[in-house]
Amino acid sequence: MSLVTVTILNFPVGQRYRAFANMGRWLMKPFATPGLGFQKMMGTGKNFGLWPDFSRYVFVGVWEAETQARSFFGSAHWQTFLPEQASSTQTQPATLYLQPIKSHGLWDGIDPFSPGNNVPGPAAENTPIAVLTRASIRTGALLDFWRNVPDARKRIGEQGDNLIMALGAGEKPIVQQCTISVWKSAALVDQFAYRQSGHREIVKKTKQRKWYSEELFARFVVLKMEGFD
Repeated sequence: MSLVTVTILNFPVGQRYRAFANMGRWLMKPFATPGLGFQKMMGTGKNFGLWPDFSRYVFVGVWEAETQARSFFGSAHWQTFLPEQASSTQTQPATLYLQPIKSHGLWDGIDPFSPGNNVPGPAAENTPIAVLTRASIRTGALLDFWRNVPDARKRIGEQGDNLIMALGAGEKPIVQQCTISVWKSAALVDQFAYRQSGHREIVKKTKQRKWYSEELFARFVVLKMEGFD
């Protein structure tokens, strides 16, 4: 079964140009390393909004094994993509190690997170669960989509201690969006996704108004959280 990593990179003010340049480096030449299949380097938006956050970037990788992921994260090449003095608490990369539970939809024409026939059993009651959503927004739906983002952001903000973390990212500003959240349990994810008033209505709008030309929803068991406070 594949392993998924989500690494958050935080850059101080003086290194943000370098961080932006790293995005260009990766786009021109994605990582070539044993065991790494699907990969994405993404920028982030401030508070899930349109305004970019040039201090934070996210790398998503799908690996054959954890040993291969750790070997790459310890490599000299990966170190060139990190903020300088990454040993400090403010610039230390934070990585989620995830095992896919279920996934449906497509990302660039494939489902990179499908567990196939190796679906793990139900997670223990208090096991953290990660959720990743990704969508390409149709040009004609952009205005309607972004009008509804503040309401969706409000619903996330109301979750309080149910959420361990949440952020918005994307490959292309405005038109390609990704959300990554970590919840304290599967029950809390289900409560928000299927029973939370307001969120249900937003989900309905995505289908009724055909906001997306491509979309994906994936859920994971959190195996490890390294570098998080």
